[in-house]
Amino acid sequence: MKSAKALGEEIQALQSKVQAIQAVATQEGRELLEDEQTEIDSILGTEGKAGQIENLSKQRERAIKIEQAVSNTVRQVVDNQPSEVGNFKIPAKAKAVRQLKAFKGPDAERDAYASGQFINAVLGSDKSKQWCRDHGVLNAMGENNDLNGGALVPVQFENSVISLLEEYGVFARYARNYPMTSDSATLPRRVGGLTAYAVGENAEITNSDATVNQVNLTARKFATLTKVSSELSEDAAIALADMLASEIAYAHAVKQDSCGFLGDGLPTYGNIVGLANVLAAGSVSTAAAGQNTAAGLTIAVFQDAVSKLPQYPGIRPVWFCHSAVYWNVLARLQFAAGGNTVMDLAGAPMQQFMGFPVVFSQTLPSSISGSTKFAYFGDLGLACTMGMRRSLTIKSDASRYVDFDQIGVFSNIRYDINIHEIGTASVSGPIVQLKAAA
Repeated sequence: MKSAKALGEEIQALQSKVQAIQAVATQEGRELLEDEQTEIDSILGTEGKAGQIENLSKQRERAIKIEQAVSNTVRQVVDNQPSEVGNFKIPAKAKAVRQLKAFKGPDAERDAYASGQFINAVLGSDKSKQWCRDHGVLNAMGENNDLNGGALVPVQFENSVISLLEEYGVFARYARNYPMTSDSATLPRRVGGLTAYAVGENAEITNSDATVNQVNLTARKFATLTKVSSELSEDAAIALADMLASEIAYAHAVKQDSCGFLGDGLPTYGNIVGLANVLAAGSVSTAAAGQNTAAGLTIAVFQDAVSKLPQYPGIRPVWFCHSAVYWNVLARLQFAAGGNTVMDLAGAPMQQFMGFPVVFSQTLPSSISGSTKFAYFGDLGLACTMGMRRSLTIKSDASRYVDFDQIGVFSNIRYDINIHEIGTASVSGPIVQLKAAA
């Protein structure tokens, strides 16, 4: 099996090859030849068929997971012949009293307990340190002296956070995801195609060219830092690990949604410009005059949004809004449509509107007033690309807050978001913004 590094180099080489083919055609002032287009399609993929880059990216993701697992195994402390991770019993006092949020699957409680014991060990608990040594959980990186610097958390903890990040984050789930092999990446983007003209007898045929430009991605760093008391009991190991994993995942998911939907290009959003501030006028559906409250909106603005959306092959439109906007506007319009019975009103409406799924993003506005950009309709996968340079990395450090008898838990992730299909002044792109009247 090839290494993640080798696969990354292959992906980068293929990206460079696509750019080179396009550059030659541009320099020669011609459109792509048939064999050139075939080669690019083979690399990037065509509608419904994955290209070489996508296939290699999947192989690279698998290779990274395998290499991380091997790396974690190698780093385990081997003093006193530690037993295999998982070969232990959870004390009755430490068992979870309610369903865990962050840890999933049949080994959820065991993974949470091992993660919690590691955190307590870094906090300075001698009992937890010994438990970690005995069960191969404590990383050798700290050389049993956590005050010397950071220690990488166990893979069970990191995997739970990554899983939750995918569950909580709306934008990352629906956008097109692209693995970045370096701090910056450039993707080819088709801008326009050929034009067919009516040609008279013996008349000259008008020339037209397919046009291509680029989508640029620059990895930006987002991080969290929190302090945890060192006075926690070993019996709280499961609750501690579950709480930290949930909080870290939620924080990063909210930031990703905020950047993608609300980003204004300022440092608060990592200089990312989101949907609220980038779409052209043709991609905006504005309510009629006077409709500037949740109670005042009619179905007309939603019909207008649907009518604006282009019928691209394979497009999968979705409504994105805050849950409060759904209940105060979309659900209200559905209930008011007539034909309801007592049984209908006793149950919740389907989380669909006008035949399309509704997805909640709690970073979007929860109330509506003049000019509020309150919802979006369309396909994020066609409208934007989210480049992932590095997935979630987490480490613990007891040295930073040693005077307070606390541990610092760090997490960071590097990515970029580019909304590249914004429409024009008169024509919508693959996602439409819904806006209240001024």
